[in-house]
Amino acid sequence: MKKLLIGIVALFAFIIIGLVIAISMVNLNKYKPQIEQAVKEHSGYELKINGDIGTSFSPIGISIENVIVKNPEIKSKQEIMALQKIGVAVELMPLLSKEIKVKYITLNNLSLDITKFKNGKFNFEVTQPSTPKAEKEAPKQEKSEAKESTLPKVNISEVRLKNANINFEDLKTKSKATVQDINVAIDNIGYDASKKGLNALSFEANTQIKAVIFNQYKIKDISVDLDLKDAIANLKNLKLTMYDSLATAKGKLDLNKKVPYLEIEADVPDFKLANFSKEYIKKDILSGSVSVHKKFTLSLGDMNTIKRTLNGVAIIDGKDVGIKGFDLDKILSGYDKAKNVDLTDVGASLVAGPLGFLLSKSSDMSGIYGGANSGTTLLKHLHIETKIAKGIADLSDVAMATGKNRVAIKGQLNLINERFLNVQLGVLEANNCAKFSQTIEGTFSKPSVKVDESMISTVTNMATSLFGKISGVVAPAKKENKKCSVFYNGVVKQP
Repeated sequence: MKKLLIGIVALFAFIIIGLVIAISMVNLNKYKPQIEQAVKEHSGYELKINGDIGTSFSPIGISIENVIVKNPEIKSKQEIMALQKIGVAVELMPLLSKEIKVKYITLNNLSLDITKFKNGKFNFEVTQPSTPKAEKEAPKQEKSEAKESTLPKVNISEVRLKNANINFEDLKTKSKATVQDINVAIDNIGYDASKKGLNALSFEANTQIKAVIFNQYKIKDISVDLDLKDAIANLKNLKLTMYDSLATAKGKLDLNKKVPYLEIEADVPDFKLANFSKEYIKKDILSGSVSVHKKFTLSLGDMNTIKRTLNGVAIIDGKDVGIKGFDLDKILSGYDKAKNVDLTDVGASLVAGPLGFLLSKSSDMSGIYGGANSGTTLLKHLHIETKIAKGIADLSDVAMATGKNRVAIKGQLNLINERFLNVQLGVLEANNCAKFSQTIEGTFSKPSVKVDESMISTVTNMATSLFGKISGVVAPAKKENKKCSVFYNGVVKQP
């Protein structure tokens, strides 16, 4: 019995040594033309192997260097992909039991260039090659036998993508995007043939990206852990830097549903407004910082689907936020004497944050505010809390306070139909009542404004600055004086 076991071991050792010797004796470089021709016939792409095709013994592997893929059907932007090196290694013993166990797959210095032409076509689109005549005339019996045959079990230990770069250019919109220095490590890859679709696949991955740049947007130092199991992708430890502000996030993407369902929670504890102002707006007009918290759920699809399924909360809070070019206290002091004063410029900053002032479309701010736009506003406290349910945003606690005044906004925004739902802006008194207020109704592009009785004599042409030309100003019916109702009761206190 002992001699039999020794004989079996010796036989396997002989087989392994024989395979290693056979691999070492094969010069795969002489098959480059055949490989390149086969790729072109079956895919339509032009493959060029400029480097060596090498082999390794422990583990048994193959590597290909300096690979270029082109689209021969286009005159310019032919090169789609360049790869410095690709390597694949398999374990030998599992092959004897009809199992493919891949030790690793590595792709080094991948460069992917994607171009969208003015006619809407992409540079990677090729005409599908016709099926060879021999395949078309294959006997039906052979096809049925192929269906009945089972694929060998495949197990991949790890996949590595190192130093990859992706470039995208849209020639019609003249927009560009780049993803720089991508490093991906995928481990514990499994495939359960008893399950269907993505439920059969599982893996764990870590991704590191140096920078993502799209036009004026720039995100740096991105890292995220991802695991996929039962068609549910969990995003953990997501970190990134934008405008020198660190953001963290986590989430879950459910791919079991007909439309993928996303849950995401993100925090930016110290969003630096000065950096944002200089890099994005290209002007030095903001100072200070705000904290940002967002938690949303939504179904991924077209924009209408996203709006209808959007639920969650967004909170922005900041102290000592500066806005150069506006003196808000001077603007508000003009209510008693101005004839063309508009609270929606103030409301803009409450809905969109301090940047709302920058979105103003007033044609002559100095004419309206009497030179107030030459000063500076310091917001002692800014708070924006918005709760969203099925595409309806409730402005639950939105207010700001300067050293002298406090302004609040309440109501709802219909994000689906882009309409104001009884949105009210008010300049507040210490008792939380509004001494001046106005109501905005209608669509985002064509709102109408109502003013309270105390403002009818001073405000006659309102809300032209943020949302464009107003369809009309409607005054409410005259009411008898009575005790005021509380307009705001949130976290921002009276200065």
